[in-house]
Amino acid sequence: MALALTMTPPFDTPNGSNATRDAARVSTIKIAFALLLLSAAILVPFALWGQRMDEGVPAWFAAHSDPLIIAITGIVLLVADVLLPIPSSIVSIGLCVALGPWLGGFATFVGSTLSFLAGYLLGRLTPEARLRAWIGGAAWDRLRHRAQAQALWWIVVARPLPMLAEMTAILAGLWRVPFALALALAALSSAAVAALYAVCVAWGLGEPGVLPLLAVCLLLPSLLWIIQRALTQPTNLTKEP
Repeated sequence: MALALTMTPPFDTPNGSNATRDAARVSTIKIAFALLLLSAAILVPFALWGQRMDEGVPAWFAAHSDPLIIAITGIVLLVADVLLPIPSSIVSIGLCVALGPWLGGFATFVGSTLSFLAGYLLGRLTPEARLRAWIGGAAWDRLRHRAQAQALWWIVVARPLPMLAEMTAILAGLWRVPFALALALAALSSAAVAALYAVCVAWGLGEPGVLPLLAVCLLLPSLLWIIQRALTQPTNLTKEP
């Protein structure tokens, strides 16, 4: 009997570890599959109608001259970008050219921020409890906690990037990133992107490339992190004995 009791743990522990690893592996596959479906939902419309949109949007801007109509339509197009294959960069340039750099930049900022808000609300409407149960509670909670902790980086950096901007807006709502934080980060990034479009039009440089946009949006969270460290460091020092 004593021998049997001492032999029980070695046989049980590996089985438990294997079951845990298998569950984690299955959860990872399910998460990857869910992200693949979300990517497909964004990419398929671009493949079907993206070229028509790329050709139609500049033609529409060329055919209209009323500033109010241009501003409202441009903002609506940027908001619709979360679900439809709208060429947001072409819309942003069109707004800055038609309305002037700064008014057009402001319209771009409003449209981009509202687009994030639409994606966020769409993510909040997704039945998270069912998705969590399907993927696995432990894996889902770890992923959500990590996403919330690192929101400063992935929300800000993704705003100027095609497809990732739409995905991260939906995922921010799905992973329940606090609304005020998510909206503030998206607005900050949208403001930087809009300002870059406005400057490029004002200086006659044309459309900014992906690399300058990405560089600006990488700089923002870095500066915020440095400021946060500078503000919190004195507090931590005063608590030391």
